[in-house]
Amino acid sequence: MKHLLYLKDLEKEMICDLLELAEYFLSKKNNASSSEQILQGVDLANIFFEPSTRTRSSFQIAAIKLGSNVLNIDEEHSSRTKGETIIDTIKTLEAMGVSYFVIRHKKKGFLETLKNNIGENSHLINAGESSISHPTQGLLDLLTIQRHTDNFKNIKVAIVGDIKHSRVARSLVEGLSIMNTGQITLIAPDQFKPDMKHYLGVDYTNNLSIGLHKADAVIALRVQKERIKETNVDIESEDYFKAYGLTNEKIAKCNKNVIVMHPGPMNRGVEIANEVADGPHSVINEQVTNGIAMRMALLSLMQNRHSSK
Repeated sequence: MKHLLYLKDLEKEMICDLLELAEYFLSKKNNASSSEQILQGVDLANIFFEPSTRTRSSFQIAAIKLGSNVLNIDEEHSSRTKGETIIDTIKTLEAMGVSYFVIRHKKKGFLETLKNNIGENSHLINAGESSISHPTQGLLDLLTIQRHTDNFKNIKVAIVGDIKHSRVARSLVEGLSIMNTGQITLIAPDQFKPDMKHYLGVDYTNNLSIGLHKADAVIALRVQKERIKETNVDIESEDYFKAYGLTNEKIAKCNKNVIVMHPGPMNRGVEIANEVADGPHSVINEQVTNGIAMRMALLSLMQNRHSSK
């Protein structure tokens, strides 16, 4: 695997390999021995054109644990402010010896264009593209679900919230579909209903009680006010929470051992109540830990396959 742009591009065998290797790193508390620091002498650039705390920090920690040198670049402090194209920025960094590029960008299709313009020995990882893709979030969510369930084929996963604007939902459904998950249900008000051509074989309902019934895993999504502004849709936080916010009373519709997830950052009192976010069903902090393990697994596999050529 040279690049990771979309989760749907991965075969099930590759996802299983990533899950297995991530489990290994978790067993070592996300540490790598000196012989496993496969990125010694390798430079990685985190280049983010949208805000990020979790994803950027997670990639940085994962890469450092594997021995890499990490550069963090954001738009405000890049030569983009002087008119330089992103492709020229990448080529400049390649000339400095950087070979891994972890990029977040708001423009659909930009990463595909970039992939066709970077050097032969460079690796490109999608850290979030517009509202369409966030593959490493999807992978870490698969890992989290796997650690709390017996078999993807026998479970129901419910995704609640602003699905229309969510790259997290799109990538997670791609991964769940590849893993032959028993039932996937999208729950959202009609104004947040996505184009279902991207969710073939997936159920949709605007009724939270129906959608949560017998769910084994529930993922609450952030209401993305910054993207909603562009659509002139008005969402009142109090009304949204009353209808779709996760509370103990609402998740009682799920299976008794349900896990509750959220990709962060959370809007408490909008998507999720404190009693759920901090309660016994929540695995939200575990997702963060799993994210480091999964990104270590991804970088290790990419470098291993590159080195074996």
